[in-house]
Amino acid sequence: MHSPFIRLLFLFLIIDRLAEAFDVPCAQKLIGSDCLFDEECYGMNSVCRNSRCTCPTNFEEYDIDERTTVCRLAPAKIGDSCQRDCKPPLLCRDGKCECWGGSIVDGKCVVPCPAGQQLYGVECTRVAHYMQPCEKDSQCVDPFNSCIAGTCQCAPGTTRDTVRGFCYAVCPDGMHPRQTCRRLFINDIDMLENAANTDSCPLGYRCVTYGSPYVGHCCRLRCPYGEPDLSQSCDAGASPDSKCRPLTHFCFTVSEPGWKSSLCCPRPCRDPTPLYVNGQCLSIAHRGDPCQIDQQCEGGITMSCSLGSCQCKLGYHENNDERFPTCTKDCTLEEVASNDRCLAKVQLGSRCYSNNQCIPSAECRFGTCQCRCGYKQVKDQLLGVRCSNPDDPLSIGSILDRVGDIFGNKRGK
Repeated sequence: MHSPFIRLLFLFLIIDRLAEAFDVPCAQKLIGSDCLFDEECYGMNSVCRNSRCTCPTNFEEYDIDERTTVCRLAPAKIGDSCQRDCKPPLLCRDGKCECWGGSIVDGKCVVPCPAGQQLYGVECTRVAHYMQPCEKDSQCVDPFNSCIAGTCQCAPGTTRDTVRGFCYAVCPDGMHPRQTCRRLFINDIDMLENAANTDSCPLGYRCVTYGSPYVGHCCRLRCPYGEPDLSQSCDAGASPDSKCRPLTHFCFTVSEPGWKSSLCCPRPCRDPTPLYVNGQCLSIAHRGDPCQIDQQCEGGITMSCSLGSCQCKLGYHENNDERFPTCTKDCTLEEVASNDRCLAKVQLGSRCYSNNQCIPSAECRFGTCQCRCGYKQVKDQLLGVRCSNPDDPLSIGSILDRVGDIFGNKRGK
């Protein structure tokens, strides 16, 4: 027999492991949270339905305790204990599964449906197969079928395999899709400018939908010329080091109302004259380099070609960004430079375009300043609202780094 102390220690270890297993990753949401797509919702079997993280059909939202709700298989027998849902056609009433609106046959709940109808959830609805008459899409139960001109047919964006007898998805270019996906329908221009991929597809793919505006398949995005550089971003708020290089590449964008996806595609010219302007291939020039036209001077955004060399435009100052001599926009102390604009520094929770706008240990995520993963938002009288590192709760390291920046003596890493 184990001693009470050993049993108690073992119990604490189990509880600790369960707590670790339910640690919520950054930017993912629990049951009951607002959401846009399934991938946001944290936990086994959770889905995003009606803009809320919940459980799919045949699963029940089950409260483990006051703070933790998970998806478990819904109770399936008459009289089983339930919290919210039972497996259809059973209904959860007063904590028990009941056969409501049906008949009990051999201990099971049976809801008879008229000929030509099928039980979906707790309702009888009309069903139709390929080339059978229909009134609405929901009646066409075969994959990739829609109700078109009163008949179940292959939905737009799909085609019929006449040999094997089913409809399947194809991409606009005729290629087979990679995987299923979900679109993020965000009718927010600012958000779209800061999100090159507004769907759940991997980089370099777009979500082509079939019938439903939200669900589809991932189809490869192709550049007009050459292969895309997937290491470079087309997000307006991306850091300068990771942003699509305007001199050698350009952002090829496919967009529709409420949706946008972009690729960083190569321009026609190559080194040592990679800049394509007015049908010519020209060299790239930095501050002080010889030039012929403004566009050679890092795209002509912050510099112009003056007397045969690249010089800072009015309103910009000379700067060396550890790569090459360049020019930076003149901004006030309450602003940060971003290409040819000055952006206001903002607090946590405020709208943003660049990480540089946010307070230390915060980043511009989903269009708002939020604490970096692993940091927590705290407020105290000494330092105000800030992002706290659990390993450095007083932010001593950040304070010393900022003092070092001011006096030009950064701490060694």
